[in-house]
Amino acid sequence: MAWVKFFRKPGGNLGKSYQPGSMLSLAPTKGLLNEPGQNSCFLNSAVQVLWQLDIFRRSLRQLPGHFCLGESCIFCALKGIFSQFQHSRERALPSDNLRHALAETFKDEQRFQLGFMDDAAECFENILERIHLHIVPEETDACTSKSCITHQKFAMTLYEQSVCRSCGASSDPLPFTELVHYVSTTALCQQTLQRRDESFGELLQAASTIGDLRNCPSNCGQKIRIRRVLMNSPEIVTIGFVWDSDQSDLTEDVIRSLGPHLSLSALFYRVTDEHAKKGELLLVGMICYSSRHYCAFAFHTKSSKWVFFDDATVKEIP
Repeated sequence: MAWVKFFRKPGGNLGKSYQPGSMLSLAPTKGLLNEPGQNSCFLNSAVQVLWQLDIFRRSLRQLPGHFCLGESCIFCALKGIFSQFQHSRERALPSDNLRHALAETFKDEQRFQLGFMDDAAECFENILERIHLHIVPEETDACTSKSCITHQKFAMTLYEQSVCRSCGASSDPLPFTELVHYVSTTALCQQTLQRRDESFGELLQAASTIGDLRNCPSNCGQKIRIRRVLMNSPEIVTIGFVWDSDQSDLTEDVIRSLGPHLSLSALFYRVTDEHAKKGELLLVGMICYSSRHYCAFAFHTKSSKWVFFDDATVKEIP
């Protein structure tokens, strides 16, 4: 699920806001083919969400070049689909080139192989990671390149730390980067029942730290909940829900807990960036899974309508 920043024009209301990360209202809404045996719904759903994010699509188009890997180049394959989305007259397009590039890139790990179903959230995250490597060919979490869409737009730069309220001891800050913030649906539903008056962001924070207790750094005997601090202001925040099983009975509870607005100050223990403290994000994209099949939803801010993507099928939701 993807949330993006929004900004109000002076004197304007939400309907007239300029939203640089929002869905482009005039973006062509084409489907992606998924022939019998291809099992490409996980990839198609991830691609649709990326395409519908205006800020990502525009940034990708403006990049002057990349480190190309020929037929296994995920960057080229993704740009090829985006070009077809924009210029093709077909109502549904093949995603075969990107599927082949993914399979070739991850053949050693046996992930995203041809004909096999895979995880859409992990596909989404790995596409972002490969885009980073095509732009800045170094495997690092601490990427500061201004041209790296992955880290400039999606990355959450964090550190986690344990602070004992009993003796005051604290652990050394551990820095890390997230492209997708994963949260257990079971933990989220538990927190929703216990914290009925809290915001969606506060529920996510509580769910992501529940049960994650550490020993006091000075070994005073206390158990301490970890604190996660956000140090930057990402323009796009992606939340991945982790389910205990393929057939969970928590689906309706999770849907009821969702909020269209997300505050970064609520999502993390503390936020240090001033823009992130004040910013609010809006839900604009979702990838859903049911009965071994993925589909996607995207929100068009201009029309205030959600659009449903199920491979080649595209429908506006009334």
